[in-house]
This record gives sequence, structure tokens and C-alpha cells, in this order.
Amino acid sequence: MTGPTYGGRGPRVLPWLLALVVVAAGLAATANVRGLGELLGRTDWARVVPALLLTGASYVFISAGLVSLGRAVGVSAPRWPMLRIAFVSVAVNQLISFGGVAGYSLRAVLARRYGVATGDTLAMSLVHSYLNNLAMFGLLAAGIFHLIRDPATDEAWRRTLEAGGLVVVGFFAVSSMAMFSTRLRALLVHGGIALAGALLPARWTAPLARELGDLDAALGRTSSALRRDPAAAWWPCVFLVLDWAAALGVLWFCLDAVGEPVALGVLVGGFSVAVVAGFASLLPGGLGVQDGSLAAVLAVQGVPLEVAVLGSLLFRLVYYLVPFLATLPVYASFLRRRAAAVDTV
Repeated sequence: MTGPTYGGRGPRVLPWLLALVVVAAGLAATANVRGLGELLGRTDWARVVPALLLTGASYVFISAGLVSLGRAVGVSAPRWPMLRIAFVSVAVNQLISFGGVAGYSLRAVLARRYGVATGDTLAMSLVHSYLNNLAMFGLLAAGIFHLIRDPATDEAWRRTLEAGGLVVVGFFAVSSMAMFSTRLRALLVHGGIALAGALLPARWTAPLARELGDLDAALGRTSSALRRDPAAAWWPCVFLVLDWAAALGVLWFCLDAVGEPVALGVLVGGFSVAVVAGFASLLPGGLGVQDGSLAAVLAVQGVPLEVAVLGSLLFRLVYYLVPFLATLPVYASFLRRRAAAVDTV
């Protein structure tokens, strides 16, 4: 799957993308100003250090998984530059994700200078996002199962969770099968387009149809590559599991830093529901929705509300804002190298 190179648009697009993500990051930080004073006074900063280290590990795992998946499906590019590009774009996407648009766009623009076609970058990104979402819903199923078994869960709420759990398991199973079934993917794509045509304005249907078509093509390309070499799926899956495990570790240390270490089941229950709620909200980075959901589910499971709120806020700062700020020098180095390359022409 190849794509257009768009000539020389990259030099003009990059500064605008940087401006966009900086503004969005500022808005995200501003939204968290309330409670920062109390957070600073309550936090055990010695516990924040391992949270920061695990955050770095999580982002490295995401980036390595993305690059290894790209190589598995035939995207040929220098490994170290692509790893840095993945790291920067993931940091942007985690903070201000809106359907992956910001991270995908930045990744495509930066990778183009290393000869990676836009279509190849899109295929790699879409498949990685698909697998990541599968892992997210698998984690959600585990979180719902824990909440159902929790004696503190209200009976009516338990029945709702049981119904939701069946939907999640069904979605996970169908999505997993669609990865390798051309016929099932075609059925889902055509059904999705038909449903969108019936429910949405016509001007929205065409872009959605293109997105679904791109995803179908990317998954078809990946499934063909994995049929030829099944072992190629090993490292992307390993990095995916390590990423989610590291993210859970970050949340555990953030809660511990404000005074309340929690059990693994409670952690998985709160984290899984919050991540899916933030994803479904369609707000940049799930801002507000993810944090509120995380605090609410933790509180329902017995974590003091104040601790749950402060821990959620600390997690937002450590896991989302700090990596974004840390990657700005890396992004600047890309700009300097590009400027040097232009000067030598």
C-alpha cells in the first residue's frame, strides 16, 4: 500500500502541527490547574520517580511496537529515526488524541523524509491502533469481570455490568476474527457504511467510508504478511502487553504517591473503564472524561474520593503531559536537520 508524497508540503506543515499540539497541551494543562496546589502538598515525590521511569518505558514500548509492526508489514526505513518519530508522535497522540489524527499526521510528515510513503505510515498506524484497541477492550473485559465479582457492587449495577461484559467480549471476538477474515471485514465495512448513511448527514458518510476502506486495506495487508511469517507478530504483541502493564504501574505509583496504594483488581477495574470512557468521549486525550471516570470507579471500589481525584490528576500530568514536554527537543532536532538539508541543496 503506497501513498502520495505531496511534494514539499512537509516543511510548511510541521510548524503548524507543532503550534497545534502546543496550544492543545496548554489547554490540557489549564484544565488541570484546579487542585494542583493540593496535589503538590499531598504528593510523595519519591513515589513519582518510578512512575516517571515506567512512563518512559511505556512510551518506548509503544514506539518499539509500532516500528516492529511496520517492519513486519514491509515498511522499510531506518530503525532509530523511525523509533524517535514514533515516540514523538505517540506523545502527541496520547495528550491530544482525536481519533489518532494528530499523531498520524505528525508521524506521516516526519517519516516522509526517510522515504516512507504516507500510505505506508497510515497502514502501520491504523493496524497498531486496531491492535491497541483490541488490547484496551480485553483489559476492559477483565475490569468488568472484577467489578462484577466485587461484593461492594450494587446488584442493579452488577446486572448492567454483566450485559456490558457480554457486549465487550462479543466485540473483542468479532474484531479479532476480522483481522484475518476478508469476508467478515467486508461485511463489517459495508454494514458500517450503510449504518452511517442511515444515521449521519451525507457529508460525513464519504470521509467515514474512506477511513473504513483504509483500515480494511491495512488489515488485509497485515494479515497477508502474518500468514507468510506468523512469527512477525511476536514482538508487536509483546511490546503491546508491556506498554499496558507499564501504564498500570504508573497509575499504581501515582495513587501510592498521594497516600493510597490499591489492589491490582481495583487498579484494573478503574483504569480499564476510564481509558475506554476517555476514548469513547471523542474529546482530545479524553480530557476530563477519563480522569472523572477513573476517580469515580476507584471511589466506588473503596478508594477515598480525595485520593482517587488527586491520583487521577497526578496520572494525567505524569503519563500524558511530561512525555509531551520531553519530546519537544526531539521534535526541534528534526526541524534543525531538515533546515540543514534544505541549506545544502
